[in-house]
Formats: sequence, structure tokens, C-alpha cells
Amino acid sequence: MNKNNRQLLQKALKILKDLHFKEENIMVTGSVALDIQGVLSRPAHDVDFIIKTDDTTWGCLKLIEAINLVSEESSTTQKEYPIHSKKNFIALNVDGIVLNIWRHSENFDWSPIKDAETGVYVATINYIINAKKLYGRDKDYKDIYKIVRNLM
Repeated sequence: MNKNNRQLLQKALKILKDLHFKEENIMVTGSVALDIQGVLSRPAHDVDFIIKTDDTTWGCLKLIEAINLVSEESSTTQKEYPIHSKKNFIALNVDGIVLNIWRHSENFDWSPIKDAETGVYVATINYIINAKKLYGRDKDYKDIYKIVRNLM
């Protein structure tokens, strides 16, 4: 795995753990998850997570996001995502580390894959491809092409 991505993941996980999230409720996804699995390695500018949480905790995270005011230059913004996903998405910038966090939906299976070094779950390649198809942005389709090409 790319050394910079590993360091970024460890710092991002420390932030989530400082917010009292347990490893079993955290799943890394996106480019870092693809790098962990050796499918697509590129420097990440943010870390994407899916978390299992209750309504109260999610409401607190939404409040933290409102106060945090992630800058458009440093993060993917909510306006890039379809309207149906915005209520289950937050972006935080903590000490220059951008965390894009989605709330886990019961419609999607939790990954059985764990990262050996950190102990957190890693989204499956199929999960990531399906999410990218759902968002339907040009960059997501380009990523899908690269993922499939690297798997062949």
C-alpha cells in the first residue's frame, strides 16, 4: 500500500476513534480501500468511510460538520453527490485531513474484509464499484474503468 495513504488512513482513524467510534463500526472505502486491496494505487487527498451509528450520534456529526465548514478546495463537496445521498453524508476537515463519511445503510452488506494493520473493515471492490455507479460522476466512471482494467 502507498505509504502516504497508510499514514493518511492512520491519522483519519485516530480522529474517528477520538470521537469514540469502535473499529467494528468503521469501514474504509474509496481510493484508500482500493489501495489496501492492491487494485488501484494513487495518492489520496481524503479518506472515505462508512460508519455504523445511531440517529443521535449521526445528528451530532452533522452538527460538527456544520461548525467545521469544510473548504471547497480541500474536499469533495456535497453538491457533487445525488440528492438522495446528501442526508447520509458528511465531510470534515480536521487538522488538514479530510474525512468523507457516509452513514451505513442496511441496503448494503457490511464487508467481511479487515485491514490487518488497523483492524477496520475495508469495502469490497464490488461495493465500491456499485457506489461509484450510484453517484454517476464522470470521475467515478473513469475510476470504474481503471478498477476493471487492473483486475483483468
